[in-house]
Amino acid sequence: MYSESFSKLKKYITFPLMSYWCVVPVTEILKIVNCPSPNQGGMVEFGVVRLGPHTVQLLDLYQIFEGEPHPKTSISSRFLIVLQPKNAVLHGILLETPPDLIELPLTVLKPVSLDENTAQSPLISHVGVFSRQDDKRTFLQLDFAMILQQTPAQNHQSMSLVN
Repeated sequence: MYSESFSKLKKYITFPLMSYWCVVPVTEILKIVNCPSPNQGGMVEFGVVRLGPHTVQLLDLYQIFEGEPHPKTSISSRFLIVLQPKNAVLHGILLETPPDLIELPLTVLKPVSLDENTAQSPLISHVGVFSRQDDKRTFLQLDFAMILQQTPAQNHQSMSLVN
């Protein structure tokens, strides 16, 4: 777990995506659960998961950024991050491994300026590098408002995370 004795820390959930680490502020997350199996509403191949009376539309970050669907793995080993709803639709991110809770100083993540926000990385709002002992990680904070605004046609285009 990353944490420092700084006076101003912010909590994030972090998970690997390709060769980067994505961070999501805990304030943007409704809940994290084990993904239901197909007989319990886990219809991942159709891009939705049923959680009780609610339907969660899945965001395939591999598809959005690389143009390729997420590599198939066992449903039973997946975790689901359910984002806070911005409208009536719940969105979620499937993970193969459990996400981590971290605390980062407010100064670590820097906003991506409009000049840096090229066509190859329009969905990243903040970037930062954090080192602790022998572990150095590049963190990307995804802009879920922008991701959710993407049209289905745009979601199928390949986008590199960074230049």
